[in-house]
Amino acid sequence: MVDLNNKTWPSSPLKEKDLDEEQLKQFLTIRADYEKCAFVTSGHLEVRALGAKEFTRPIEPDESGITALVKHPCGHIYGGTGGKAAHLFFYNPAPDADAVADIGIIPGASKVVAMAVLPDGEIIGAATTFEQKSLLFIYKSCEVLLREKSFAGMGVREIFDLPAEDQLFFSTIDPCHSSGTIEVIASPVDGEICDLIPAPGGEKVYILAAGKGEIIEYYPAGAAVKKIGSLDPNGNFSRKLALDNCGRLYGAGLYGKIFRYTPESGEFKALDINASSIKGWELYNQVTAWSSDQSGEILYGGTNAGQIFRFDTVNEKITTLGKPCIQTRITGMSRSGKKIYAIIGEADDCAHLAVYNDESRELLDLGCLLARSERPWNGYRFEAMTTGRNGEIFLGEYDRISQLFIYYPGIEE
Repeated sequence: MVDLNNKTWPSSPLKEKDLDEEQLKQFLTIRADYEKCAFVTSGHLEVRALGAKEFTRPIEPDESGITALVKHPCGHIYGGTGGKAAHLFFYNPAPDADAVADIGIIPGASKVVAMAVLPDGEIIGAATTFEQKSLLFIYKSCEVLLREKSFAGMGVREIFDLPAEDQLFFSTIDPCHSSGTIEVIASPVDGEICDLIPAPGGEKVYILAAGKGEIIEYYPAGAAVKKIGSLDPNGNFSRKLALDNCGRLYGAGLYGKIFRYTPESGEFKALDINASSIKGWELYNQVTAWSSDQSGEILYGGTNAGQIFRFDTVNEKITTLGKPCIQTRITGMSRSGKKIYAIIGEADDCAHLAVYNDESRELLDLGCLLARSERPWNGYRFEAMTTGRNGEIFLGEYDRISQLFIYYPGIEE
């Protein structure tokens, strides 16, 4: 055992009595670099409060932890929160808005765990209740509600007052805020839901249930349910799902063993490959986030040990890319262009942003997240991530008072 009481610790150069001019210059240069070296300096970071005070009250502390994010085809980013109450919100990127609006509380929910966009523009989401059960909800935006609206018997003023879309509109003449409706529907799962992902075409969604990691096909239109298989009988499975470009579904069981479901044949099988793992950690290995390349043939995964891997779905081959920082658990992954971004960190860590360049095969730790606009804010813990219409990365902070982070990747030189 090391005797820490008698260990000689390094001291500050300023405590030395006879520093010469060159030593002082070096010390000042090192200090200037060190004070900013921990933070993301590639690209640009901003934050948005969860509620534009001109239109809605910001989401309350202890209710604002962002747990799910999804990009809508209209360009909006929709998000869900967890805490004393679960909220649904949207970010409107329009130049006359650029702000977040709180849509409202999801009745009975304590945490939104996943959301997906259906072909008709509706959003389906899964949430956990305060009784550790699950519920599903459907969100119909103003655009969807307008399509369903009958104009029979309505006057001109009523018609023109109908909101055409979810929006915030900053104007001294006619400021407005419009959003749709949340409908809670019955869950096909008795316990908690871990993940929810739509199949290509959107007529069905795949649901991953807690317990034995049962995967279920669910058809929202008719509430039909089909059980596909279980990832592990003892509950040792990864709580995230992924799809490739052929619509095949992937999950991971004990030791991070990869499972594949092929809808055309109905085959559900364990492949002879495991997700990357640190030696001695195999028993606890879980895939905590997924993303894909532009083709959809290559999937990228992140683990609870902080490792990132590349999964070639055609050749059924996994390549370990590395562990970019000391932090563990990858809580989100998202692609922008040919780069894969990942957010890494446990609850008691200061999260780091990392990036993998598929062309150069370079994996980099970009650092901790500090934004100065629209307010100074350090991001410590994150639980959600998605890519916007223009390649910007949205990161959901998960803290007592949380912000929506927006990362604009740097321009290639």
